[in-house]
Amino acid sequence: MASIRPRGKSFSVIYKVDGKQTWETFQTKAEAEARKTEIEYQQKKGTFVVPDPTLVKDFLAEYVEVYGTTKWSHSTYSNNVSLINNYVNPLIGDLKLKDIGTKRMDLYFTQLKTQEAVRQKGRDDPGLISDRNIYEINLLLNNAFERAVDWDYIGKNPVTRNACPERKSKKRIIWEPDTAKKAISLCRDLNLLACMHLSVACSMRIGEITGLKWQFISFGDVENGFADAFLDIDGQIQRISEEVYQKLMRKKDEIKFVFPSPRASEKELKTKLVLKSLKTDASRRTVWIPQTTASILWKLKQEQDELKETLGEEYQDFDLVIAQRNGRPIEGNVIDKQFKRFILENELPEVEFHSLRHLSTTVKLKISRGDIKAVQGDTGQATAQMVTDTYSHVLDKDRKKNAQKFEKEFYGGKIEEKPVEISPEQLVKLCLNNPDVFNMLKGLFGGETA
Repeated sequence: MASIRPRGKSFSVIYKVDGKQTWETFQTKAEAEARKTEIEYQQKKGTFVVPDPTLVKDFLAEYVEVYGTTKWSHSTYSNNVSLINNYVNPLIGDLKLKDIGTKRMDLYFTQLKTQEAVRQKGRDDPGLISDRNIYEINLLLNNAFERAVDWDYIGKNPVTRNACPERKSKKRIIWEPDTAKKAISLCRDLNLLACMHLSVACSMRIGEITGLKWQFISFGDVENGFADAFLDIDGQIQRISEEVYQKLMRKKDEIKFVFPSPRASEKELKTKLVLKSLKTDASRRTVWIPQTTASILWKLKQEQDELKETLGEEYQDFDLVIAQRNGRPIEGNVIDKQFKRFILENELPEVEFHSLRHLSTTVKLKISRGDIKAVQGDTGQATAQMVTDTYSHVLDKDRKKNAQKFEKEFYGGKIEEKPVEISPEQLVKLCLNNPDVFNMLKGLFGGETA
């Protein structure tokens, strides 16, 4: 049995485990009584775990080492470690794990909503922490404290959804199809043009585009307008930190290739540019290539072959579709910057390069009349719901057309009805069975009625 004892302005819950007296201290008597009831209930069921004196930051370091290095991808590892270092440890890292309850965690998430986001080098002031980041911190800590329960550090997971905002996806601005076609017609840089086509026509992500190899493209019947041309999406280019690369060496099977560094700059020493496998089976996919896109890729291939012949050994051939003039890879952020300059130079509506993929999925949903499974196959989304929730933008022009059609068909005119078709045999049978119909037809055609 447990008991409660006042200690100045606080209250301690005292109990024995294996004959050794232990206590936990709370700020209010109500909290102490609630904990006393919980301890006695868990002792009765045989599920009571003595709280560990470990600090939150020390537990999270162990959690990352034991769980994160085995379960997380390189990008997930980097993101989660950043969240812990920037937003968890500074606020609750020095608290004892055993002192973290549901109320304390709810207060923590309420506090997060007023915290300044960490500014990244070279970026503008980000303002407050985004709801999206708070949502991700909630998922991370929920999983971490579940492991703390499994490892017998605590008896109950204190993380709930009560104080955490819902994850809201920011509506992405996309071009209308006519604007995208205009942009494609204006683009003179063959690399950027190919990237735009691959994003719009093949629904590819920028990392998938920069990581695409010629060996995974089949041009089909070239003489017959590239009939049956297709490509296989099998990897993506990503820059990862040297620290993360070393930490996750056991996941080296995810790394298909490490590109050699052209120079020993500070950036190159601290990071690695890698071609890595895609994270899900759904992401690895085959996409059929429209004729126009295939012709652009064919032109790019001829240009690269000429460069290889001209430069000889100076051309570093990694078999990349999107490559620098010396054959080396082009990173996604370089394409992003080039795309932004192209928009400004041609006075086009400002959008992000990734929005082309959103446009692609929207158009495909429309022209396929909502064949979500087919569109899901092109985009590489894990579920059909992810397609409809994330990518099915409705263009304003189409909504306006729908309103105009409704006005015409419902309010302003007759709804078109398809005429009933009847065969001669059916007409004869109808007249024999119904004299009134026969007499009516005779009157219409000038005959005498019976």
